[in-house]
Amino acid sequence: MVYLHETACPCKYSREKRKECISYVHQRRSRKRTAETEKHVLERQGLVCVGVFKFHLLAVILVIGVLSTIGTMIYRQTFTTRLSVAIINDRSGGAGSSAQLESDLRKYLGCGKKDLIEINEGLMVDFNEESTSQYGYATLAKISALAASESLDVVIGDQSAIDHYETISAYQSLEELLSPELYARVKDHIYQARDGEGTPTPVALSLEDTAFGEKTGIVMDPPYLAIIQGSPHKEAALQMIEYLFP
Repeated sequence: MVYLHETACPCKYSREKRKECISYVHQRRSRKRTAETEKHVLERQGLVCVGVFKFHLLAVILVIGVLSTIGTMIYRQTFTTRLSVAIINDRSGGAGSSAQLESDLRKYLGCGKKDLIEINEGLMVDFNEESTSQYGYATLAKISALAASESLDVVIGDQSAIDHYETISAYQSLEELLSPELYARVKDHIYQARDGEGTPTPVALSLEDTAFGEKTGIVMDPPYLAIIQGSPHKEAALQMIEYLFP
């Protein structure tokens, strides 16, 4: 009688030899299955290790990011803002720069290494449009936030910017703010805008005949300077006027 499993072996020797051959084949198959199983286990373990490594790497990156942000905030607290300026509606198309103005003001105000002069550029809004663009709304929001947090001293803008914000009495009356000597020096450059009650108020100075355009390349027709009500650095703002009107 010949068993079916015995025919799987092509061996032409005796039954005992065939049994040994079949046993050898089974052992090889068994070792192959064991090797494949070990391979799958190792692959799964490798995937788990990679996942754990990625998780820990992400955690390290997040911790470094948080510590960096906290460090930057603490470092920024060691600086002192001496003057904050917003430039609204520069039509130079990006050709203008406030770098020279900032450098000159730093010297004029006697700023140290940790004194800041913040000049916010790139603010554009058409106050005459019936529907303000998304970019215009962003500008309005930024100006409002700076003013509300008392982080803004000076606005340099075109006539529409001066007129718009004076309707809510956003600017300081120069007649009240400037000394008699300084007022006499700049009186020919004063622009009066109507406040919320419709009363003309001397709130801005035309910079058309100053070195402002030459130093910055900023294009307005013309640029006006006004000091914000509640400015936290009024003395520095007055010094800026003295610098521009020597």
